[in-house]
Amino acid sequence: MSLGEVMLSERKKYPDNEFMDVSLKILYHFFYFEPSQVLLQKLVESQLLEYWRRYLVIELNTSDEWLSEPACLACLQADHLALFVGLGMPESMPWGSVYLHEDNLLLQESTYLLESFLRRHGLIFQLKERQPVDHIGLCLSALVHLLRRYRITADPGDQRAIVEFLSIHLLPWGGRFCSLLIAHAKTPFYQDLGKVTRQLLLNLQREYQVSVEQKKLYWPPISGRP
Repeated sequence: MSLGEVMLSERKKYPDNEFMDVSLKILYHFFYFEPSQVLLQKLVESQLLEYWRRYLVIELNTSDEWLSEPACLACLQADHLALFVGLGMPESMPWGSVYLHEDNLLLQESTYLLESFLRRHGLIFQLKERQPVDHIGLCLSALVHLLRRYRITADPGDQRAIVEFLSIHLLPWGGRFCSLLIAHAKTPFYQDLGKVTRQLLLNLQREYQVSVEQKKLYWPPISGRP
């Protein structure tokens, strides 16, 4: 089911698992790809913003009306560029190794450990361009597949895979990413996506009783932290 096909009304509400899947997928798209008019339209039609407010009980400042305004797309594209691509350094680094490596480099040990984990669980990204697999968007996409697999199989091994992924590969740096996103986003929409991502990850941590592996974070430098 595509995002545009999922509608929220007083009569039909997202089941918990569908809500999580759709939420993680939309976050993947807005973090990994430049925003497009088609994606914005599908988000508005899905009424997902309202459901985030109700289900996650968080305050969001984005309105469907603003997302439908002609000037909105250019603002979001500029914000995406500054946050995740950067004319210099991205303001909200999307790659895990930048946080976990003392020299803030891409494609480091943590990246290769994640690649190995994904291969063991049959998750191979077919990417049009070379991109480290520890990009936050790709991590959220992988998480969708792990969650779906466990719901289908109910296999304890698949449950352990979710816990391992969250504990070792995503949660150690995911909170820092969300804090930077909220602090540096110029649009209320990307600030709201930071809030939503943070709350969804907290919910999953509680649901699966994940003990986060403690790792030292090196990004940003202390003087640049929000």
